[in-house]
Formats: sequence, structure tokens, C-alpha cells
Amino acid sequence: MISTTFGPLADHLWQSTLVLIAVAVLTLVLRRNRAHVRYAMWLAASMKFLVPFAVLIAVGHQVSWPQPTVAQPAMAQLIDAVGQPFSTGALSTPPVAVVAGAQPWRAFVSPALIAIWALGSTVLIVGWIARWRRVTSIVRRAVLADDGRVVDAVRRLAEGDADTAPIELPVVISDAPMEPGIFGLRAPVLVWPRGMEQRLTDAQVDAILLHELAHVRRRDNLTSVLHMIVQAIFWFHPLTWWIGARLVDERERACDEDVVCAGSEPHVYAESILKTCQFSIESPLACVAGVTGSDLKRRIEHIMKDQAQVALNASKRVLLSTALVSAIAIPVAVGIVTSPRVAAQVVAPGPDAPTFEVASIKPNNTPGRIGGRGAPGRMDLTGMSLRRLIRQAYDIHESQIVGGPDWIDSQAFDVNATTGGPKPPDQTRLMMQTLLRDRFKLTFHTERRDLPVYALIAARSDGRLGDGLKKTPDGACLPPGAALATGGPSTPGPPPAPPSPFDPDAKAPCGAIIFGPGRLLAHGVPIDMLARSLGSLPAITAFNRIVQNQTGLEGTYDFDFKFANEFAGRGGGFPPPPGAAPPAAPGDEPALFTALQEQLGLKLDARRANAEVLVIDSVQKPEEN
Repeated sequence: MISTTFGPLADHLWQSTLVLIAVAVLTLVLRRNRAHVRYAMWLAASMKFLVPFAVLIAVGHQVSWPQPTVAQPAMAQLIDAVGQPFSTGALSTPPVAVVAGAQPWRAFVSPALIAIWALGSTVLIVGWIARWRRVTSIVRRAVLADDGRVVDAVRRLAEGDADTAPIELPVVISDAPMEPGIFGLRAPVLVWPRGMEQRLTDAQVDAILLHELAHVRRRDNLTSVLHMIVQAIFWFHPLTWWIGARLVDERERACDEDVVCAGSEPHVYAESILKTCQFSIESPLACVAGVTGSDLKRRIEHIMKDQAQVALNASKRVLLSTALVSAIAIPVAVGIVTSPRVAAQVVAPGPDAPTFEVASIKPNNTPGRIGGRGAPGRMDLTGMSLRRLIRQAYDIHESQIVGGPDWIDSQAFDVNATTGGPKPPDQTRLMMQTLLRDRFKLTFHTERRDLPVYALIAARSDGRLGDGLKKTPDGACLPPGAALATGGPSTPGPPPAPPSPFDPDAKAPCGAIIFGPGRLLAHGVPIDMLARSLGSLPAITAFNRIVQNQTGLEGTYDFDFKFANEFAGRGGGFPPPPGAAPPAAPGDEPALFTALQEQLGLKLDARRANAEVLVIDSVQKPEEN
């Protein structure tokens, strides 16, 4: 339970920590460059906590990309391990089975951890709100200044120059001993302690004001709030607090650099900061930018050294650009490569497409069995809706057919056609496509959409299968035609009727799945056929989704899979033939999802996949003949 609940969180924290380490290395490389650059990098590391790689990977899933015909298992496993290093893949820990009545504390671990997180976030936010209200109270009691030495200096310095735009910054005079600071996000104001300017020279006042104007131009209050959101969510991660300290350090150094670059003498500026510290207290919140924040001793040392900050050279610009692009492009690329896609080639038949020799289409208004029967040179379909006909003709899932009038599901048709001799399945499907075009006047276009699917995967971490799923023994199921090729006996006449799924002793022929309400019986079939049956038989399996085989199982298997027919209670399913044993009542067999795990050792995992869909533009009922 714990790994299921917190696995994605562990993935996200691991990935964010990895980005943070990369940023820390880059800031060391750029330690002699301007603090603005390092501040932007630390801010990006902070924002990474709000943007999981899973979001970027999901963006990649939406990108249309050719689906490779052959998957490379090693590369796929490597990408999965990088994309989800804790909760899934090769690095995940096997789930621990919890026995009823044993270690009941396990059921309370997840709720307790969530409660502790909520308590920590609440305490943190309540504390910040209390301090914000305290500053708000100071600002409300302050008096708006229209003139005076500080106001005149602000107006003069805020006019800007060729490199900076002019700004408007109101000044309020406060009786509180708080240091000069910028309050507010959208419309900031400068809070100035009453009488502070009397302790400073004009040059020192200008230096302090230049520092505060730099905060306004940089929007430091807003970025501080963004990081406070990160801290409120991930307060338990110590590195978020370390990032917060780095952000304060670099923003103050960036403002110091701006002040010195604006012409203030370093010793004058340093003295103004020391005097401010002597007569006022530091701002209580990082989002109320003042002048005395960060490590004061180190700041004074940097200011007095007055070292010109080196601009980024071409190689460092390329390094930063590559790092930024990689941080976004790599997870998107992982999403493109690992995106579960449904391969389909939905193309309208051309003018020279093959056609049936003779085809009869009649409405079927008599409820009964739905299905088809084929013989060399002939195809007979009974009670088929147009949606089912489209599905068979284009070899797609019903969920990939979009649009159309209501009657494509409610009206059934009988189709009897001759092909002029034995034809391969692909040729017969082309004939069906031509029939739909000419007789139903079907026109459509294709799109790619994100559809809900099920992935059929192993239920156990060790890959062990259930007792009901057995590998077909070698030689137990000969390929079609093998008996004739070796001179074996043959039985003249039509093939025998398939066994009834209601017969408890029924045996499926080689390479076939016999299905009925609540039962799938198979002999010598690949797992792909099981996945296709689960996804294509909603009357039996009670859902209508594509099922993708992601078990990795090769070869052929035997199984007699029984489960509760949930759909039958809603009027679906097939009625048993006369004299056959009645199907198990709902509840006598386990539900499908549970039965898969208990009997076959497989499970259906709900996911989304990018699929090509057929969007019906127009269609007509055919004339009866």
C-alpha cells in the first residue's frame, strides 16, 4: 500500500533532487559570473519541484510518432528505469503481501504519513500568514509620503536609464523598527522607517534605495512566494530549505551588484547596510524584500572587494542553453519513446480496391446470436451492427470508432457475400472496406487521440504465472495443415462444430479461444489472443477498452479462464443453447479482474495510450437486396 501511494512521490523527489545536484554543479562553474544567473538557476531548481517529469512525459505521449514494429527490450527497460526509478521498473521493490489480521498497523501508515504532512504544511502556512498580517498591520498604520528627502530620491532613481525602465514606487513612512523593505506583489510599496534618513548621508540613502528598486525590478517578492509554495508542499525535504537559503543569498548579491554598477561607492554602500542593521530589524518574511538579508559578513566582503563580475562567455551560454533544453526535451523524448501507442493503419479503400463478387445486406430485426461464419470463398455475418462491421473491416477496436448516428449501434444487419475463391484475411478485409464505402456510403477521416486502455501485465513481481495458465507442451498443438503435410488422416466434409463454452468438459481446438459468458477456454494460443479477446468482447468481459499485451510472455499457452459475467445482468451476453448446463450465477465465479490474478497470474492495469481513431463524417443505411 505504501509503495503504491507514495511511489510516484518518491520518483518525483528523486528526479527533483537529481536536477538540484546538476544545478549546484553548474553554479560552481559559474561562481565568478553574475549572481543574476545563479539566482535564475536556483529558482529553476525550485520550480522543478512543482513540475514533475511525469507531466513532461505525458506531453511526449501526445506527440504523434511512428510506432516501431519491433521493440528493443533493453532500451525500453533502460528508459523505464530512468523515467520511474523507484515505483516501477527494475529498481522497484517487490510488493509485500499483507495477510488479513497480521500487522494491522500497516493499514494506518499511509493515513498517518499524510496527516503528518498536512500538519506540517498547516503549521508552516499559519506561521507565514501570522507574519504577513504583522507586516500588513505595519503598512496600514504607515503614512503615505508625498514629498521629502526619501521621496525625492526615489523619484529621481526610479526614472531609469537606457538599460532600465522607469517604475513608480510609493513610499510609506512607518514607526515600526523594521528595515526598509518592499511590500506587495502586484503594486509594491517601499516601507521606510521614520527618521532613518537622518542617520544616513545622501549617498547612503541612494545606495539603500537603489537596492530596493533592484528588488522591485527583479520581482523578488513574487519569486519568493513561489518558493514558499514549494516549501509548504515539500517542507519535509531538507533541500527545499537549502534552496531557499541559496535564493536569498544570490538575490541579495544580485542587488548588491546592481547598486555598485549604478555608481555607488562600495565603502559607502557597505556602511549604509551596517547602519541599517544598527537601527532596524530584519524583515520577517522572504517575500518582503529588505536590504539586510543573507550572510551579512560575506556580503560586505564581496561589496568591498568590488570585483567586476564576468559576463557569460559563448561556451557557458551554450552550456546553460543545453542544460535548459535538456531538462525539458529529455523527459518529453522519454514520453515519445515510451508512449503506449495503438498501431493502426486506417486508410480508405482506393478506386481499384477488391470487391465481393456478390454481396447481400439485409436488416436483422430478430434478436439472436451475433457472429459470423466463414468458408472458402464465402462470408456470412449475422446480427452485426455497423460499428462491428467497421471494426472487422479495419481491424481496429470499437473504442477507435468515433461519431456517426445512433443506428450504427442499434440496427443489426445480415451480410452474405462471396469472394470468388479462397482469399487471405487481409484481402477479405479490403473487400469489406469497399462494401462499407459503396453500400453504406461511409466516409471518414482519422485523428490521433488519447484513449483509456488496459495493459495486461504480470500480477506478481517475480513473473510467476497462475495455476490456470500453462505453457503449451512442445508438439501438443500442430500448426494448421501439419497433419495433411505429413500424410496424416483427414476427415472429409465440413469442419466439426466448435465445442460449447457451457460444456464443463469442453476442449478448445489448437490455436483457438472458445468464449461464452464468464468463460474463456483456449489451447495453444499466444497471449496476444487473450489480450485481444479481453478487449474485443464487451458482452463477455463487461468493458470496452483496448487491452495491450505487455506481459512479455512468448510462445503459446492453454487456459480455462472462468469469471463472473458482469454484463449478463444488464441484458448482454449469449443465451446458453438448449440443453446446455446453465452458466454460473453472478458471484459463483470471481470477478474478471480478481480472476485474472488468481487463476492466470495476470492483471489489467488502467493506462492511457495514443491511438489512431476513425471519425465518421457521413454514413447511410444501405438499400436492402
